[in-house]
Amino acid sequence: MPLWLTLLIGAAVLAAALYLYIRHILRRRDLIRRPREEVYDGGLKRALLIYQPSDRGRTASLVQALARALVRAGHTVTVNFPSPLLDYDPMDYDLLVFGGSVYMGEVARPLKDYLSSLRFRGRQVLLFAVGDLDRSPELASLRLCVPAGNQVRSIKVKPGEAALLCQFALG
Repeated sequence: MPLWLTLLIGAAVLAAALYLYIRHILRRRDLIRRPREEVYDGGLKRALLIYQPSDRGRTASLVQALARALVRAGHTVTVNFPSPLLDYDPMDYDLLVFGGSVYMGEVARPLKDYLSSLRFRGRQVLLFAVGDLDRSPELASLRLCVPAGNQVRSIKVKPGEAALLCQFALG
């Protein structure tokens, strides 16, 4: 077999493997998970925290730390995954928090779809993204999902930067 043909076949195999890998990552990123509500009792103010969990659980640990920090600040925090099955009224909450891990430069579609489906005005909204890169273009696309007329703040943190996320949320 000629060398050029061997190289061409090798390149085709690599391209197919890369395609399948990217497709797998995107499917995992955009997986709709079954809702699993957790409530952290803490005070008179109410916070709703909706996040897309990561495959390795790093986002869940950040969310738990954030929920505990909000409880210490006087909030009762409701935590859940984004899903069309949720029936929370955002107007019942003083603070709305949405976030998740970044895969392939985007946050998960279920989070964006859920946030886009909500109608609310005059709320404090905190958006967060978790990723290893410092750039944060994914927050701009997430911000577009928030209806106009809300006070929106956003931050990108790296895995393990729970203290930074909590400080930002409370500041």
